[in-house]
Amino acid sequence: MGMKSYIKSSQIAWAEAWVSKPFRVAMISALLVFLVFPWKADDYFQWIQRRPGHVLADWVLERIPAFDVSKPIFTIIYLSVIYLLISLASRPKTFLWFAWAFNIETLFRFASIYWVALEPPIGLVDLHDPLAEIFIYGENMAITKDLFFSGHTATMVFVAYFLPTKRGGLIALGLTGIIMGLLAIQHVHYSIDIIAAPIVTWISIQLSKKALTNFGLF
Repeated sequence: MGMKSYIKSSQIAWAEAWVSKPFRVAMISALLVFLVFPWKADDYFQWIQRRPGHVLADWVLERIPAFDVSKPIFTIIYLSVIYLLISLASRPKTFLWFAWAFNIETLFRFASIYWVALEPPIGLVDLHDPLAEIFIYGENMAITKDLFFSGHTATMVFVAYFLPTKRGGLIALGLTGIIMGLLAIQHVHYSIDIIAAPIVTWISIQLSKKALTNFGLF
């Protein structure tokens, strides 16, 4: 399918979905909830950064030398997310499912960071996220205590789960493994942060699907 045909089919799919009032309400609500996160994230994470926490012994990180691999981490993540959003453009109901799953996962992450107070792993190398530094953190202190669980890993799990083709999903799954390894090399997360992320993300995906199904939207 050519780009013009894909855009046209996406427009038709969204026009058909938008006729449904429950779909409109659910989509607008998802976007509004999503917008709250960057609005409140800076204050929240600055508070987290000032809060004392615990240092965990990590057998895996102790055996991995630390390097700055920020560029490959965010190159993989951002390109993967862009590809996912393009892939979901023609599937409004699946996009709605993904949007609410992402919101649920983010709420889980904000809560888990609150309840699990941690200090950064020993040997941490600052991770430079170009978009977060512009739109969330600004000129405030770097955030290193948003640890349990890994949002970067969760993002890649979303990509692997929601890509429409089996081949695309398998490639994204491989890239997810690479991201998990790179995060360990950067020492920005404990092993448990990285391991827990796919589990919480899968739960978020299932909760989103169940809620939308109950409302007759899936």
